[in-house]
Order: sequence, then structure tokens, then C-alpha cells
Amino acid sequence: DAAPKKDAAPKKDAAPKKDAAPKKEGKKDKKKDGEKEEAPAAELTPEEAEKAKKDKLKKVLKEGGKRGVEIEGAADMGGLQFFCTSVDQPEGDLELLEKCVEAMNAKSDPSEEERKGGSGKIGKMVFSCGVEHLAVVAYVPDEKQKDLSCEEWLGAVLATQGGEVLKKGASISVGKVKANAEKGVFPLKIREPMIREANDFLRKKGLFPEDNDDDDDECIFGDDDFPS
Repeated sequence: DAAPKKDAAPKKDAAPKKDAAPKKEGKKDKKKDGEKEEAPAAELTPEEAEKAKKDKLKKVLKEGGKRGVEIEGAADMGGLQFFCTSVDQPEGDLELLEKCVEAMNAKSDPSEEERKGGSGKIGKMVFSCGVEHLAVVAYVPDEKQKDLSCEEWLGAVLATQGGEVLKKGASISVGKVKANAEKGVFPLKIREPMIREANDFLRKKGLFPEDNDDDDDECIFGDDDFPS
């Protein structure tokens, strides 16, 4: 009879250990969370990783192509030479943001069912929020470069938030502002003020309509509210 009791004993021993169970569960939960985070990196084969990269690029180009059409329409309506906006798909990736801007500027193909791009004649500054930084690409078309330095424009806007220019060019310049929780610098928080700064820089050079309603700049497409 004692033997079954002994069998039961470990169960009793286990019971106090179960006091630690919440901790164990916590660990399990952490592991589960960790597994979720690590899974893509650990499980993706090179082929799958390549496919994921291509799928992401496809989304980035689609957003850029669509935004290009919107920018062209808004600029035509408002008589604008320059436009500042933000995009989501690049998620702060500098290389993808540059690809996104290229898609905005691509010549529209009339034979395609869905129009894409077409805003290559319009100078632009495009922002994309990532977790660690805000990515910014400035583009100035050849015919506008006598009026505006792409590098100077981007540098001035980035300087307002302690950002840095990473790539300088007459047509395309690229930079970023690193997130800094201690200083209250968060990509989403600084994006709109920087869009306003970009537009104000243009206004000082007479390249953007004067506007008495500051709220216009806060809207991604608020600029098309300007009368033509």
C-alpha cells in the first residue's frame, strides 16, 4: 500500500513546485514570443527569404506607383512644383524608400490598365517611419536644380531634428533621423513637423504657395487644397 503512496509523493512534491508554475509559464510565454520573432529568420530558406524580399519590393513599388499618380494629380490641381509626403511600405528602409520614390517618378505607361508613377517632373521629399529611425529621401528633377539644391534642402530639414545626410546627389539625396526615446525623438512624432519644415524651406525660396492655415501641411495630401 505504501508503494502507491510513494507514487503519489512525487505528485505532492510537484505541487509546491507548481507555485513556480507562473514563472515557468512566463518563461514559456517568453519563449513562444521569442519563437514568433525568431521564426522567420530561423526558418526561412534562402529561396524563401528571396521571395519575401521580392514580395516586399513589389508592395513598395505598388505604393510608390500609386502615390506618384496622386502627387501628379494634386500638383496639377494646385499648380505645385514640389510636394512632401510620407509612405508606409518601406517601413524606414532607406533602400526601399529610394525604390519607392523611383516608382513615383517612373514614366506612366498609357497601355497599362492601372496608371502608375508619372510625377518625375515634381520635386519631392518623402518620409518613411521605421522602428529605429525616420528615413527621408529628397528628389529634385533636373529642370528644378537651378532653383533648389537637393542636398541643401534635405540637410536643412534633417538638421531640425538632429538627422544626418547619408547620400548626397543633385537629383536624389538620402538621410535619416535616429529615434531617441530619452530625447523624445520618435519617427511618427517628428514626421509631420519635418514635412512642415520641408514646405517652409520651399516657401522661403518662393517655390511653394504661401499658406495661412498651418494645418494644411499636416495632411499628407493637404497641399492640393491650394487654389491653382
